[in-house]
Amino acid sequence: MKKTILAATALAFTAGPALADTAPAPPPQTPYYAPQTASCDLSDLTVYFKRGTAELTAYGRDVIREAREQLSGCAVVKLKADAIASDAEGEAAKLSLAEARRVAVMDALRDHGIRSSETDHSTRISVDRDDAVMARRVDISLKAKPAIVG
Repeated sequence: MKKTILAATALAFTAGPALADTAPAPPPQTPYYAPQTASCDLSDLTVYFKRGTAELTAYGRDVIREAREQLSGCAVVKLKADAIASDAEGEAAKLSLAEARRVAVMDALRDHGIRSSETDHSTRISVDRDDAVMARRVDISLKAKPAIVG
């Protein structure tokens, strides 16, 4: 008797789906495209420096790190870096400091995977006061587009 009940129960569970009034839905025929989360419209960054140094500050490192995150899934097609310095003695020292700042920023960008086949560099001095924060910076312009895989 127990075997008959057990067999009937097993038969009911296996035959149940075949006797249901609705069949399971077929798989979708159109492919699913995940929404693109990368925004490739980041265009300008500015990295400021402490007076007389070419060392990136914590804020400067954060700017570059956030740019890397925003450009994830993008290909940088053009990069322009313009270094400015006014906080050194003499024109040659100012140009040297501006160039060292530009190199520090470009190295940090490269370390974070932001590079371009087309780059444009410029270095200049500023006539602003020596303590002017705005004259101790590197301006970066980026042009990016969604990366093509495959």
